[in-house]
Amino acid sequence: MDNELWRWVWVAVAMVMGIGEIFTAGFFLLPFAFGGMLAAAAAWLDLPGAVQWVLFFGGTGVAMLVLRRFMGHQDSPDDLPVGAYRYVGMEARVIEDIDIVENTGRVRVESDEWRAVTDSGPVKEGSLVRVTAVRGTKLLVEFAESPPPGYVPHGAPPEPASVAEPASEGDVSDVDAAEGTQDDDTPSPRSE
Repeated sequence: MDNELWRWVWVAVAMVMGIGEIFTAGFFLLPFAFGGMLAAAAAWLDLPGAVQWVLFFGGTGVAMLVLRRFMGHQDSPDDLPVGAYRYVGMEARVIEDIDIVENTGRVRVESDEWRAVTDSGPVKEGSLVRVTAVRGTKLLVEFAESPPPGYVPHGAPPEPASVAEPASEGDVSDVDAAEGTQDDDTPSPRSE
């Protein structure tokens, strides 16, 4: 191809990549647009095709390195967390029972309400919890205070309930006391 055609090819590459970057996120196409502009400039200066290709790939590579370094600096852990991540480590109050089986549960952290999940068992309304992570659009929580008495974590077998001992023969049962009868042969006032 002659240099006249390459001028327009490189301009088209730069424009398509630049416009594509506007509609996408992540700064992936921007380095290619930069490389395309360098190659187009070389084509307009009537430099050979090999120089145009070297400028395209070299400019794209340098732009990727610069953007990567810039973006890496932007994501440094020294920055304040944004969005739901700012709640990690905070305490929250359960305002709707958290049940992982029924996929229900809400917490109030500061003045905001969020859907919540837990890796342990169900958490009752009114419990104090701590936000440990963010899973999609839900906050992952754990107990901030000791679990309530009788709490059974998810997957643990429930403890057997104690069985009441039967009443002995000489005791007056609750039913008999409510009816006014006694265990001896004395008639009750109702039976007369």
